Amino acid sequence: MTTDFIQQMHRLISQHNMIESNETVLVAVSGGADSLALLYGLHALDTQLNCRFHVVHLNHCLRPDAEADADFVQQHASLLDVPCTVRCADVPRLVKKWKLSVEAAGRKARYQFYETVCTEVGATKVALGHHQDDTAETVLMNLIRGSGATGLKGIAPVRDLKIIRPLVGFTRQQIEAFLASIGVTPQHDATNTDRRYLRNRIRHELIPLLENNYNPNIRTGLSRTADVLGAESEYLETIARTAFEACRLSDTGKAPVPNSVILNRTKFRAYHIALQRRMLRQSTAEMLGNMNDLYFVHYEAMLNLIEGNASNAELSLPNSLRFRRTYQHLVFERCTSTERLRTGASDSFTYPLVVPGKTPISALKAEITAEVGDVPSHEIHTPSDGKFEAVFDYEKLKATFAAASPLIVRTRQRGDRFQPYGMRGRKKIKDFLIDAKVPRYERDSIPLLVCKDQVLWIIGYTTCEPFKITQSTRQYLYLRYANNESAF
Repeated sequence: MTTDFIQQMHRLISQHNMIESNETVLVAVSGGADSLALLYGLHALDTQLNCRFHVVHLNHCLRPDAEADADFVQQHASLLDVPCTVRCADVPRLVKKWKLSVEAAGRKARYQFYETVCTEVGATKVALGHHQDDTAETVLMNLIRGSGATGLKGIAPVRDLKIIRPLVGFTRQQIEAFLASIGVTPQHDATNTDRRYLRNRIRHELIPLLENNYNPNIRTGLSRTADVLGAESEYLETIARTAFEACRLSDTGKAPVPNSVILNRTKFRAYHIALQRRMLRQSTAEMLGNMNDLYFVHYEAMLNLIEGNASNAELSLPNSLRFRRTYQHLVFERCTSTERLRTGASDSFTYPLVVPGKTPISALKAEITAEVGDVPSHEIHTPSDGKFEAVFDYEKLKATFAAASPLIVRTRQRGDRFQPYGMRGRKKIKDFLIDAKVPRYERDSIPLLVCKDQVLWIIGYTTCEPFKITQSTRQYLYLRYANNESAF
């Protein structure tokens, strides 16, 4: 049994390229049967793998006898002459701090611990003791939770090129037989039989029920199902990644929203629903690093928003993630206490314009340069496009407004109207921005050039008609807006 077990482990490691020569590998050991078999199996392959091992153990401070487990692990590490790092994490306190379940907080604390020790000892891999029975339990657990194909593919032999599972092809029975053959007795962890945890109820109640009444080989069947779905999921993920890159917008004609993922809605809707869901998952994974708190209901809410009638709508998601639809853009962005969702200024502002001269618009990290010039009688100054450069009849401005009325740059106010360049009638600023398909979240940060209650210029879009230069213009006002972090 001992030789067969070691050889099978070696084949699995080689098949999935789990360990490279000269690597340092952390071996996570709790003291239970799975992790002890992992430690002794890897130690037996030390010469063949040509790598270094380092045992790690985290005391979760959940049981009075947890310190005995730490001592037990250190004794076995010392017996095998393998360096060992043992630390504590106050998981009960972390449950309150992180607002997670005991299971989730313990998992998060463990992975943080692994990362820390990897940095300290120069390790590049972390070996965990998950096995075939764990895969069966995971498939059932995710099925109960309503997971899709990604969750039903079970436990991957290698994850993120760092987490490796050399026992994933073994059953718990094989693991216990291996330990018995080498005369090693594992510690008993009472939490593994605590029926308050879903995984334990599946392990000790549901799976035996299925074995006794439905399929005595249910564990093997679920593991095979996970293998099939895993291969299909990997294939679909490759296609979805190509679709994601095709839909992703790197240049929207405007400055990108910081720390965001933006997709083209029209292209997105052309793909099959299966790929749409995966593209949404890819977007959230890129923003959050994981999708542990996002479920089917969240993705369906996003799809409903995408297909709905509202051209501007938003959805709050877990972990301070927000999803917005703004016309034909689908935007994922983070919202934290120190990071604003919106591009541009979140508060109203007013700046008197220096004419001639330069006016800093600090709220937008921008600047407006104003120049006044005379138009020779035989020459007409060419009008600008009215977006970031504007030209006005300065004499007409001075004649219309009292000399004491300054030009100001401000955000929009309720009731603002103007006559857009080339049009006869007046229009509400709000309606103009809607027609121009300006996202709702941007509208209150767009600067306007105003004199009294007359809007002269919606900066970034257009100027007004009444003060354009004409054949009779003799003095012009030229304005240029410059902003390296423009929100337009």
